[in-house]
Amino acid sequence: RIRKDLSLLQKLYGLYNQVLDTLSSWKDITWSEVNIENIRRQLEAFHDRCHHLPKALRTWQAYVDLSKIIDDFGEVIPLLEMMSSGAMMSRHWERLEALMDLRFDVESESFLLRSLMEAPLLEKKDDIEEICLSAVKEKEIEGKLRQVISDWSAIIFQFASFKTRGELLLKADSAGELIAVTEDSLMALGSLLSNRYNAPFRLKIQEWMSKLSTTSEIIDSWQQVQNLWIYLEAVFVGGDIAKQLPGEAKRFSNIDKSWQRVMQRAHEITNVVQCCTADDTLSQLLPHLLEQLELCRKSLTGYLEKKRLLFPRFFFVSDPALLEILGQASDSHAIQAHLSNIFGCLKYATFDDKMYDRIVAVSSREADAMQLETPVMAQGNVEAWLGELLRSCRASVHASICSAFRGVK
Repeated sequence: RIRKDLSLLQKLYGLYNQVLDTLSSWKDITWSEVNIENIRRQLEAFHDRCHHLPKALRTWQAYVDLSKIIDDFGEVIPLLEMMSSGAMMSRHWERLEALMDLRFDVESESFLLRSLMEAPLLEKKDDIEEICLSAVKEKEIEGKLRQVISDWSAIIFQFASFKTRGELLLKADSAGELIAVTEDSLMALGSLLSNRYNAPFRLKIQEWMSKLSTTSEIIDSWQQVQNLWIYLEAVFVGGDIAKQLPGEAKRFSNIDKSWQRVMQRAHEITNVVQCCTADDTLSQLLPHLLEQLELCRKSLTGYLEKKRLLFPRFFFVSDPALLEILGQASDSHAIQAHLSNIFGCLKYATFDDKMYDRIVAVSSREADAMQLETPVMAQGNVEAWLGELLRSCRASVHASICSAFRGVK
């Protein structure tokens, strides 16, 4: 019996001493070299060996103590694993120091696992887990925030040429894509802002939400200004309408200069966010340009309305077509492309070979020609001589009918 008891004691205390020696050796491992997985495997091996000791030993105090040592350290390992995560920053270690009223110089090469093994980790288990979890969540937030910032650092404006004046336009499809990407980024940042672990990055998230909101508003305003500028540029630059609306032409000239400055800035600062948010230039200038362009358009609309009232058949043509007619009024032959829309039954007019602006005949869609009783001089205001052409056509038709009637008689 004594021999049996000694054998049992040898097994128990042999394992006991091995466990204590191993734990002691772990304490001397530097924190930078800790391999949690190896420690876990060794501890699991100790647990299995302890569990397989003879049942007769389980009532002995030494067995109870050994089992408790192994189980307690088994609960410590998950905490050590979380603390060894790359997500743990200095701010998290400061929180752990404040929690346990200890100093953890983890940046030091001489910092040993001993400092953590001797700390009251199990007593503060829940708080430690919360701090480590917040570190992981914060790292995820930081990664997503960095991705948004990185994406926008590479997004630049795409330009398109306008007539022969150079690259004075933003590509329409590119601008639309920018607004869509901005909305996606704002949704991502909004999600980060609502995350309860965002405290270290809240100001940065809010800063970028503000930047992207401003960028989206500016690009939207930019597109509106660009579309209206394109529409009015054809009217007020080099056209006959500019001569009839000198005040609006001067206003548009100033707008045109400002627009060129806007596009020059975009060429100099091609990054979208930097260009839109570096200062208040665009946020103040674009709304002003839009306001001025709207005034030009309003005046132009009133001008077209007056022309339609003077020559009601202009109501049959669209604004762009009417602008083209009025803008080319100095060239009477330019009316050929619009005659069928204005008169319906006419296809083209025949001009005198010797007098450039003298209309002597008209032809229908069916190529039926009719000589005008009174030739029309297509000079001056286009609505005036078109009115004369209409009256001359009526008189010529009336004369033809009368002539035919007399012939029948």
